[in-house]
Amino acid sequence: MTEIPSWYLGFAAEIIAHLPRDIDEQQVLAWVQNPGALEQALSTVLKGGTTAVPAPSGISRDLKNDQSAEGWRLVEDVTEPAEISGEVIQVRTLTEDGGVDLFGEEVVEKVQAIESRLGQRHAEFFLDHPEQIPEEYQKYMLVFPGTIWFGTDNNHQVPCLTYRQSEWELIFGILEGGLEDRDLIVQPKID
Repeated sequence: MTEIPSWYLGFAAEIIAHLPRDIDEQQVLAWVQNPGALEQALSTVLKGGTTAVPAPSGISRDLKNDQSAEGWRLVEDVTEPAEISGEVIQVRTLTEDGGVDLFGEEVVEKVQAIESRLGQRHAEFFLDHPEQIPEEYQKYMLVFPGTIWFGTDNNHQVPCLTYRQSEWELIFGILEGGLEDRDLIVQPKID
């Protein structure tokens, strides 16, 4: 193995010692999840660039809209894939799998049986990066059933993105109420 020169170790130590304490947490988490983007950002800064390059594809490790404070219980929470973008998602309806006229616990079971689902962290990523949501999805409710909450109303709730008044908004939909053709389940693309 190649020995690391002492000047390089000293330089790395100085970088760590002088990192600003007010770095944006979401940016840092994105770089942690995407080391290539961190390397590109550091290269840009250290080779004469003036601004760092963001990595707008990593999801957060924390739920920004944690519903446990409202007394909800987290039933399921899919966090993979850690990298996501509008180019690598697909949508489908529950009715494609015979989910027509389902209500109550049947809907919950049908949704949980879907193998590839995205969750709340993915929805929150798209909420922060709406330019990555294909424009044709604006007329639909985007459902992210990889995260399922059990609410104080004794219903299973899932994060959804809805387009209202020219912007995306995060809401929680009741699974037991069923899903319609205008409710699109968001998934990672399956090759």
